Amino acid sequence: MPTTRRTLLGAPLAATAAAAVSSTVPPTAASAVAARPHQSPIDVRPGLVRHRDDLDPLVLRYRRHVPVSVRYVTRDDPDGGGCQARGAEETEEVDVPEDAGHALYRGERYRLAQFHFHTPSEHTVRGRHAPLEMHLVHQSEAGLRLVVGVLLLPGAPSEADRILRRLPQECDEPIEVDDFDLRSLVPARPRTLRYRGSLTTEPYTEPVLWFLTEPQTCSRAGIRAFQATFPDGDSRDTQPLNGRVLRADTGWAADLRRRPTGAAD
Repeated sequence: MPTTRRTLLGAPLAATAAAAVSSTVPPTAASAVAARPHQSPIDVRPGLVRHRDDLDPLVLRYRRHVPVSVRYVTRDDPDGGGCQARGAEETEEVDVPEDAGHALYRGERYRLAQFHFHTPSEHTVRGRHAPLEMHLVHQSEAGLRLVVGVLLLPGAPSEADRILRRLPQECDEPIEVDDFDLRSLVPARPRTLRYRGSLTTEPYTEPVLWFLTEPQTCSRAGIRAFQATFPDGDSRDTQPLNGRVLRADTGWAADLRRRPTGAAD
């Protein structure tokens, strides 16, 4: 990973890379926090968000007609539980073609690698969860990760329903979905809240550039289908901010108390 003068949301890239490396040997709880201070997910408290109209834009360029493959992601099972959904370290992951899309941020290109879901949402707003959260995972040629987090609320059906209503179970073969419209999942130039964080599954790698869009919708049927696969949830608890600054585009809002308009199913 390069140690140039570039910064990652205001923090020196070299420093964040060093923090990630030092996380391999945390002998105590205190040193573990010091070694990995920028963990995800977080609880978004609107009073701590700094709204700006001069933030560098995030631009998403996704294709409209692509084949995707949906697979159940199984983690190590030391208890030998067999082919059953088993909680927070597992999910349904959607693999996309190499040229399916990319994100542009500060002159860097991040290729869309895959997207997946969590229930309830991993990020919260004022302590409140959305029923689902979608993570669109991108990676640059230098190995830097950028994740677009999308809170999903019940409302008008969306392209995500084509995945959520037909999920492979553990030990099933992947399900192929043709002619999938990636572009409809999130606006091409979304208003976002951004912060420096980590992966939300082991090894909780830092640094990761996080961009939370304003909530989108999917059908209640799609939400119920995913929740039935993970009845105990598959999300990580929120982590301390540890002094991090949350910045958002002017007008960004994620009020989960207001339901988006649109048909329920």
